Amino acid sequence: MNTQSSRALTFDEQLRANLIHGLVTQTKLVAADIAAHLGMAAPGDLLTETRRLLGRSPTQLRVNQVPASRRRASATAIRIDLPVTGAYHFEWVFDYLGARALQGIEEVQGRCYRRRVSKAGKPSVWLEVSQHGQGLQVLMPLNCGPAHGLLLRVARLFDLRVDGDAIDQTLLGASPDYLRQSVAEAPGLRVPGAWDGFETAVRAVLGQQVSVARGTELANRMIAAYGEGDFPGPNRLRYQEVAELGMPGNRGKAISTLARWVDDTGHALLEGHASESFVEGLGAIKGIGPWTQNYMRLRVVKDVNAFPHNDWVVLKQLKTTPARALKLAECWCPWRAYALMHIWRLAGLRREVSRQHRGQ
Repeated sequence: MNTQSSRALTFDEQLRANLIHGLVTQTKLVAADIAAHLGMAAPGDLLTETRRLLGRSPTQLRVNQVPASRRRASATAIRIDLPVTGAYHFEWVFDYLGARALQGIEEVQGRCYRRRVSKAGKPSVWLEVSQHGQGLQVLMPLNCGPAHGLLLRVARLFDLRVDGDAIDQTLLGASPDYLRQSVAEAPGLRVPGAWDGFETAVRAVLGQQVSVARGTELANRMIAAYGEGDFPGPNRLRYQEVAELGMPGNRGKAISTLARWVDDTGHALLEGHASESFVEGLGAIKGIGPWTQNYMRLRVVKDVNAFPHNDWVVLKQLKTTPARALKLAECWCPWRAYALMHIWRLAGLRREVSRQHRGQ
């Protein structure tokens, strides 16, 4: 796909250009419908934006690139290539998401992630992200709200706004030998973000001091008990005695309080400074500690320098104290979150070796 060559497009511009190209060339949607999928106020904005990003009008794109017979008048989904900059460790990302997949809402098979974007009880509509060559491709549904909003969620979930090569170069130049070896062996580790900020914030509380498997089990119980097949929103969880699912009382109350805060303020819990301020304030809630806040910074705020220095795996892997771990992590700035992924990766490899030995 050709884009304007006068300057390099930013990530957001490239993402938008790819979406415009897909909507124009893979469907017969009229300008007003395409503009709505892009979040535009008027169809006339589509012409301006298409010329700016792609160097041609929508009509020129359709006539010159795709025969009318191959465009669908009532298309329900399109395929869009996702911009991926630098090294990208596909196995790490898909395995990470697979270990945390919510029953009935998410599925991961190999290097393919699927998320149901329709409400439970309605005909199922799934969004699908898969490895496509050395990049990623999304099968984007067009019948569950504006496509641009869904695409931004995908970009956040798959951590596409950073340059994998730039991160690896920093870590290779500043890390102890064991971490440098991990970077060399597994370039392009990413920090998966949040499809939904509230959902991930609640799961961070559920995951305190328990395994990933146990945290996921509790989340699935929550869906069954309160969500009727979907992850329950803040207006539902604020009234629940969440501890009845099988967790300490303070942790259950913390989830109810978090839900009430989000419901009352209308906070969207998206990446950025506003969510950082919100997460900082969560420390006042009994049952939410520094580990939970830092995990939210990793996945909800998308702070590339977040580092849970009191994480049990970090302390065990570095053989140190929380204060010392924080000091050791200084050399990884501004990419401490990615150094953390390598620490977790090394711990996972160690556990796998231990399991193999026990099985002999």
